Amino acid sequence: MQFLTYIGYIIKYLLVGLGIAALFIVFIPGRFSINSPAQQTTDTGQVAQQSAPFSGYADMLDKARPAVVSIQARSKLYPLNDPECQNSLRAIPSGTNACAFLNNGSGVFIDEQGHIVTNAHVLDKAESIIVELLSGHKFAARVIGLDKDSDLALLKVDYQPQHILPLGTEDKSRVGDIVFAIGTPYMAFEQTVTQGIISAKFFSRVSHYIQTDAALRSGNSGGALVNSQGELVGITALSSRDESGEKTYQNFAIAAADVQHVVNELLENGVVQRGWLGLNGDMTINFRSIVQEMNLPLPQQQMLASQIEQLPFGQGIVITAVNGNGPADKAGLQALDIITEVNGKPINSTADLMAAIWNVAPETEIQLEYYRAGQKNQTEVVLGYRD
Repeated sequence: MQFLTYIGYIIKYLLVGLGIAALFIVFIPGRFSINSPAQQTTDTGQVAQQSAPFSGYADMLDKARPAVVSIQARSKLYPLNDPECQNSLRAIPSGTNACAFLNNGSGVFIDEQGHIVTNAHVLDKAESIIVELLSGHKFAARVIGLDKDSDLALLKVDYQPQHILPLGTEDKSRVGDIVFAIGTPYMAFEQTVTQGIISAKFFSRVSHYIQTDAALRSGNSGGALVNSQGELVGITALSSRDESGEKTYQNFAIAAADVQHVVNELLENGVVQRGWLGLNGDMTINFRSIVQEMNLPLPQQQMLASQIEQLPFGQGIVITAVNGNGPADKAGLQALDIITEVNGKPINSTADLMAAIWNVAPETEIQLEYYRAGQKNQTEVVLGYRD
C-alpha cells in the first residue's frame, strides 16, 4: 500500500513538471526552439542560415594569382670590352664576346586588353621583354610608357587575359588590413604568395606608399598587393635590406589609386606630365635650418619666429627660394612667405606640399593660402611644366 502511495506522488509531480514545461514552451518559444546547428531564428520567426566556417584564402588567391605574370627583360648585346660588361652580367651565348643585362620581375594584368603594370626598373635597358603566365604560356611585350619618377611602367601583350586585377581610383585600404603579395621572387617560384598586414601609409616624392610586412624579394618588383577580398591595393615596388642584401626590414607598394593616375597619363600621352610650382620650402618647425639655409640676419629671424608662433601647431611651409619667372614668382610669392593651404587642404609638411601638386597636370590653376608679415593672403598659381 505504501509503495502505491509513493508511485502516486511520483506521477503527480511528473504531471506538474510537464505542465510547467508546456507553459514555458507556449509563452517563451524562442528560448526552447530546437533548430539545427547551422540555423538560427530571427526576431521575426524566420530561420536564418549561419555562414559557413572560415576556410582560408585559397579560393580568392585562385582568382588573383593568374592575373600576375613573370617578366624577363633582356638588354641588347654589349661587347665584352664595353664598360657596361663590368657589372653583374652574363655572357650570351656562352663562349662569345658579348654580354647583356638580364632582369627578372613581376607584373599585373589590369584590363582585358592585355595591359600590364610593372616597375620601371625591371625594364632597365630592356630591348626584349617576355611575359610568362601562370599557365606557362609566354608572350612578347611592348612598352607603352615609362615613368621613372614613380618607378612604374605600362606594357601590352597581344593577349586577352581571363583574369585581371583592375586598378581603383580610391584608396580604401587601412593600416591593419590583411594583405597578400603575389609575384615571382629571384628563386623562380612563379606567383609566390606571402601574407602580412598594412603597417603604415605615407607619401614620398610622387606617390602614396603602403608599407607591409608581407615578405618581398628580388623578382617581386611590379607584382600585386591584394587585400583579403582579392582587390588590388598596390603594386609591390621595393624593400630595404641589410648590407648582405638578405634580411628584409621594410617592404613597400605603390598605392593602386596613384598607379591608376600614372596608367591614364601613359595611355594618353606616353609620359606622365606633372605640375611645377617653382619654389623651395622648409617646414616651419625647422626654424634653425631655415635660418642657416637663408643666412637670415637677426631682424628677419625675429620676424619669422613671430610669424611661426601665430600659426597653429607650426603648420606651413616657409618659402626659402623662388625660381625666377616660375609659376610661384609670377603669382607674386616671395621668400619667407609661409604656405598653409593648397586647394583648401592644410599643408603641415614638405610631403603635403609635394602631394598637393605632383599629380596635378601642368597649366592647372591651384588656390594657395599663405602668410606674409603676419597677414593671411590668397592667390592663384598656374602650374608650369617640370623638366
